[in-house]
Amino acid sequence: MPFASLCMAVDRPSAGEAGREYGGSGSLVVKSPWGRNWHDGLGFAKSRKEQLPGGLAVSQLVNAEKGIVELRRQSLRTKILLLACAISLFTSVIMGVAASLRIEGEVSRYAESNVAHETRLIAQQFKGAYDLLENDAFVISRTPPIEGIIRSKRNGGLDPQEESTIDQWRSRLEMIFASIMEERPNYTQIRYIGIADGGRELVRVNRTADGSEPVPVDMLQRKGTEPYFQRASMLKPGEVYLSDVNYNREFGQVEEPQIPTIRVAVPIFSSRGTMYGLIVINADYRALLTSYFNTLSLKREVVITNDAGDHMTRYSDGTLSPFVLHTDTTHALPGGLLDRPEDPGQSEWVSHDEEAMAYSVYLPVSQSVNDSHIVVTARISNEELYAPAKESALQSLALSSVLVVVILCGTAFLATRMTRPLSTMTKSIEMAMHGGTKLSLPTDQNDEVGMLAIAFQNLIDSRNEHDARVQAVIDNVVDAIISIDAYGTVLAYNPASEAIFGYKPEEVVGQNIKLLMPERISVEHDGYLATYRETGQRHIVGITRELQARRKDGSLFPMELSVSQVDLSDGSYMFTGIVRDITERKRMEVMQGEFVSTVNHELRTPLTSIRASLGILQRRIAGKIDPKSEHLVDISLKGCERLGVLVNDILDLEKIAAGKMDFYMAEYQIGPLVEGILERHQSLAEINDTVFELQNEIDGQYCCLDASRFSQALINLLSNAAKFSPPGKPIIIRIAQSAADRITVSVADQGPGIPEAFRSKIFQRFAQADSSATRSKGGSGLGLNITKSIVEAFDGTIDFESVEGEGTTFFMTLPICAAPEEKGAPQCQAA
Repeated sequence: MPFASLCMAVDRPSAGEAGREYGGSGSLVVKSPWGRNWHDGLGFAKSRKEQLPGGLAVSQLVNAEKGIVELRRQSLRTKILLLACAISLFTSVIMGVAASLRIEGEVSRYAESNVAHETRLIAQQFKGAYDLLENDAFVISRTPPIEGIIRSKRNGGLDPQEESTIDQWRSRLEMIFASIMEERPNYTQIRYIGIADGGRELVRVNRTADGSEPVPVDMLQRKGTEPYFQRASMLKPGEVYLSDVNYNREFGQVEEPQIPTIRVAVPIFSSRGTMYGLIVINADYRALLTSYFNTLSLKREVVITNDAGDHMTRYSDGTLSPFVLHTDTTHALPGGLLDRPEDPGQSEWVSHDEEAMAYSVYLPVSQSVNDSHIVVTARISNEELYAPAKESALQSLALSSVLVVVILCGTAFLATRMTRPLSTMTKSIEMAMHGGTKLSLPTDQNDEVGMLAIAFQNLIDSRNEHDARVQAVIDNVVDAIISIDAYGTVLAYNPASEAIFGYKPEEVVGQNIKLLMPERISVEHDGYLATYRETGQRHIVGITRELQARRKDGSLFPMELSVSQVDLSDGSYMFTGIVRDITERKRMEVMQGEFVSTVNHELRTPLTSIRASLGILQRRIAGKIDPKSEHLVDISLKGCERLGVLVNDILDLEKIAAGKMDFYMAEYQIGPLVEGILERHQSLAEINDTVFELQNEIDGQYCCLDASRFSQALINLLSNAAKFSPPGKPIIIRIAQSAADRITVSVADQGPGIPEAFRSKIFQRFAQADSSATRSKGGSGLGLNITKSIVEAFDGTIDFESVEGEGTTFFMTLPICAAPEEKGAPQCQAA
């Protein structure tokens, strides 16, 4: 679509329509849309073809005008009132919520403090039951019958000190046990157990329905296997052991009815310091809890549990839950007890759930042998807890409602006064837009309105200044910049366009772009535009092409055209083209072609004759003239050869640049091809006192290439490697498969390497490292550039690795193709 992309998707304006711009002073200036100003043609709206040089299109002003109407429908005063209402409500809600949370927090802390005090008191009171058990055991351990029994046992049943028999001492101890059990209704057994004879009981009194009853000697049991006996037998003097709660066992069987029993044990030591026995008191743990709960007058739910998880609950109405032993199948800890912190040093904690707050106190009851403890938890319902907070929240809501009404009335008054200057300023802007009057803004007002007026005036001034800078750039650019609409009408035409085409802006703007086209292109132009509008099919958008254009005098000239599409915010589009006159460049290309032709015909032919003559002369005079003369002939012959190589390289470069280098592509087995090239050019290595070593690591792989051109590329690499290799150092040619579909041919030398500063230029034309070593080796600096072009023509790549002082390796990577005889092998196409 030549030239068709120089379009902008806006309606074609009439020559009578005019645009407006704001002047720096705030006045409105009317200008013709077809004037020289670049922006005159760039901002045509579909409804109104007006444009402000400050960058504010009339379509934007129309939108602003509509916005003003909308603002009238919902004025700033209304917005302020709505905002004040929203802020007031939001503030009231936040304050109410904050107050409620604060009150709720205070209530929660107050309730927590009270419940904490109550819980601590309950825990200390219940701990008294444990203390009483321990004290009774210690009191019994210090009574005279204890020592009397020990002395009687050691003296054949008679106490030499008191002259009492062992039976008398047993009877006295039984009376002591019975009297204590009479005072302690929760005790179920008191025993004196000896360490000897498997822990046989020495004295035992059981609770009966009528009181208490001593157990005959022949009914006393061995308790050595019981866990509480084994633990208590490790006690030291003055220590006490509290057992876990479990069901009492007699003769190895659980006693019926089942009684959850806790045992306290105190050790008895003889005068010799050895443990003789234990005082063990059994207590009904369920009865102990029940009797304690019955003494509480507090209307609060209380849960008491021990370290094993045995627990019982007293509800706020005074009723008791069944006692739950940790071995029961229905065992589960109540809520709150499950929330104990992981910190073992924390003895009190609080927890909340959807129904209540719970405060728990952890209280050790014995730490002699085992860490026995109780956890007392008191719960208060949320309804009871937050009742004061709800009442305060209702009061805050009523106060907030009154506050919102007062704020709205005050805001309405203030908003009216604050927005009056803005209304006046808006009317002034409207009059300037529609009536053409001078824009008068209250820039001298010392408040926000004055700051707004100054900012608005500065915006206009800065946009005018910005547009002036952009206009200066466009006016002074050397390339023509042209824009057209979707139907080919020229909308913008910069001064460089006038210099290139010879037309003045008023002669082109508003006319069809075909005015600038040769006749053979212009006849198809409208069809291209129509196709683009209907299908969106692009021809030259986004690329650069060389075409012909027509000047005002009818002469044609070559140009370079670059086209871009700009999508506008309203869904339409425009095209902008940059035109460059390349007449001079084309003239230089013709001269270059003539030079190449001259080189080809006028230089290479006599050069070939000179070289042949020098070669014949060298053979004929060999050994017949002095060495100095032979050396001169040799230098002349080598100079001719080097000049011939240079001429051939220049011709190859010109062919590559013009795209005229011919490639005769075919499938070749790469291994034998490289071997043949090396055999034919061993002289390159011999001349430079080195050798070519081939390392072929593939078998039977084919590549699609031109064998002659590939040979030229490889010889260039071999020649460079031979020139720079130290004498006697081999050059390694390696053929390997670098990927599933790629073969790499590398040439590695052990020369001085490529300097770091030169590596980025290695493949450029006439590139040579700036060092004496390189210069002494000679070369045109074209070989690697030609090699790169040849390898890329085979869809291959070339690269290198080099370490200064160690050598350089060049890599040619080529795609693998199928063997020619294989069925379905892809056809090798010419480059």
